[in-house]
Amino acid sequence: MNGVQFDTKHHFPTVHLFIKNDIMPNALQHTSSLYLQQHQNNPVNWFPWSAKVWEEATRLNKLVIVSIGYSSCHWCHVMERESFENQEVADVMNAHYLSIKVDREERPDIDSVYMTAVQLMAGQGGWPLNVVCTPDKRPIWGGTYFPKENWTSALLQIQKLYRENPEKVRAYADQLEEGLRTSELVVQKNDQLPNDDWLKDRLQRVEKMRDTLWGGHNRQPKFPMPYEQLFYLQAADYYDLKPLEDHIHFTLTKMACGGIYDFVGGGFCRYSVDGQWKVPHFEKMLYDNAQLLTAYSIAHRRRQDDLYLSVISGIFDFLQTVFRTPNGLYQSAIDADSEGVEGKYYVWQKDELQKILGADYSIWETAFDLEQPWEGNFIIFRKLSNKETAIRLNISLAECEDRLEQGRQKLLKVRNDRISPAIDNKVITAWNGLLLTGLVDAYLATGNDLYLNGAKSLEKAIFEKLFVDGKLYRIFANEKAYIPAMLEDYAALCQGLLSLFQVTGDADYYQKTTDLIEMVFRYFSEEDGPFFQTTSTEEEEVLMRTKDLEDNVIPSPNAIMAEVLRKATQIHHRPDWDSHWQNMVIAASQMTIEVKSGFYLWGQLYLRTLRNNDREWVISGIESQSELVKYSVNFHDFFTDLFVLNADLHHDLFQGRFANSIRHFICEGKVCKLPLSDGDAALETLQGGNRL
Repeated sequence: MNGVQFDTKHHFPTVHLFIKNDIMPNALQHTSSLYLQQHQNNPVNWFPWSAKVWEEATRLNKLVIVSIGYSSCHWCHVMERESFENQEVADVMNAHYLSIKVDREERPDIDSVYMTAVQLMAGQGGWPLNVVCTPDKRPIWGGTYFPKENWTSALLQIQKLYRENPEKVRAYADQLEEGLRTSELVVQKNDQLPNDDWLKDRLQRVEKMRDTLWGGHNRQPKFPMPYEQLFYLQAADYYDLKPLEDHIHFTLTKMACGGIYDFVGGGFCRYSVDGQWKVPHFEKMLYDNAQLLTAYSIAHRRRQDDLYLSVISGIFDFLQTVFRTPNGLYQSAIDADSEGVEGKYYVWQKDELQKILGADYSIWETAFDLEQPWEGNFIIFRKLSNKETAIRLNISLAECEDRLEQGRQKLLKVRNDRISPAIDNKVITAWNGLLLTGLVDAYLATGNDLYLNGAKSLEKAIFEKLFVDGKLYRIFANEKAYIPAMLEDYAALCQGLLSLFQVTGDADYYQKTTDLIEMVFRYFSEEDGPFFQTTSTEEEEVLMRTKDLEDNVIPSPNAIMAEVLRKATQIHHRPDWDSHWQNMVIAASQMTIEVKSGFYLWGQLYLRTLRNNDREWVISGIESQSELVKYSVNFHDFFTDLFVLNADLHHDLFQGRFANSIRHFICEGKVCKLPLSDGDAALETLQGGNRL
């Protein structure tokens, strides 16, 4: 679908006409979103999304610009500087359009519809996302970043066409709307799980795409994709593909050594612009770091590595010092730019490093690449591991690590005195839910109570601030909760709650999960099909409700929900939930065959279904949490779920299994072996992979 074609290179005369609307100019100053507030002083008459704006567009018969981005988006800032802060551009927009600004992190439902539209028109999408719509919300033209002249030229041509030939514009809107609705259709061929030929073919393609020098896929830019990596680890385990498993660990190692990981302050940046993980796009997002906490924790449980432990600790420290708020919730993002320059906060001059590090500079130039600058500055990019550095300098490993840590602290102190990038202070339920899971995974990988206590504290804060009067909200900012929660909020929170239940045995976490699941069925079920819609049936419909089935930077909320249902009914059997998640996996798997990528969490669920029976390892009668982590730190199996039982719970999985002394119950396919008092024997049984 090519869309209505406009010559964006032909420059029309600048229009200086200004039509005063009945709605107040630039109404963003009263919004809570940092992204919207960043645009509040633009000469463009921006409005936040509301029904009133669309009603006004209908009354005036005006086209509407919907411009979507987020606070830490670099190219969003560029287009703002070039176009939205320019009075001549603003005159064109104000004269002929009503203009709406949308924070995609607040409203992923709006973003999803118009992103799909742009992908249908242009073949690709991204942010900033700029779409022109008819007064009834239907898109007719759009794209991502536009230089100023192209932007104004296109807007003038679209307005001219709409004025002179509105029927042509409406006909295209009809065509594109049909394409949008067709893209949402999922035709389930039958009720059978497809065989795994498609997956084997895909794994062979992955083999050909591997970057054997730097890890990941052989392309640039490179994104950390935690759920993709976990899926390939699981597939490697299922099919006994050791080279694939080695490559994923190699990738995680290269990521941790790259400039994409902030060795000084901890945490990962959004992605690297090159193929070596060296030059990051410097913004940091909560959702990336939450999911990478899970990925490195699981990787460490499968293959012990001190580098993984340092990354887990670094992510946690970064989140505590930068993102954690006084009320115990976590903010969403920190910008790439400071003082108007991308990455300025994070890079160094060589003489600056020499002065700060002093006698330790020699160890730093051995461990890190301080010879190849990026745009005249140096990014902390590791060349050698601590062990290799110690050998090269003929010092002990302990001395090497101590001196590197002392140097890191010196650099961090200096960096903290710089003008820091802006932090987006809005709290997003879904991303905090992902962090709940990440913190529990970190605890299972390390046994460090800091992570478990952090998860408990976060869960408490979520329900104090974001669950108000029996209703879950998506956003908390400026001491208020707003925007009703969407499917991804419910799904990620349920996943985190179940993770907490597994390691604590606290039945309150399971009860909260089941209450939220009931809400999902009540408000998000689609009329004909196994999937859930991304927005509640009680909320205003944007243009259409989507299902959001493919993984993006966050896995599909439907896939997370399927995993939640799988685990919830594993604990207490619900035949309706059990069949529902399996039907979701069957339908998604049939669709996955036609799609080349983007179904990684579905892939994990597919392998579980293909295997037929999951295993449960219930540890009953533990006197302290150390009895749990004694085993979890050194064991992870993608097909075994670990549960703590420390009270006489009546859920099906725990019936008659509470004990006053340690007992290990290993169950598979609703059949259990006799309890074992020896945990090592239980671990040996599980590691042997013996079917019951």
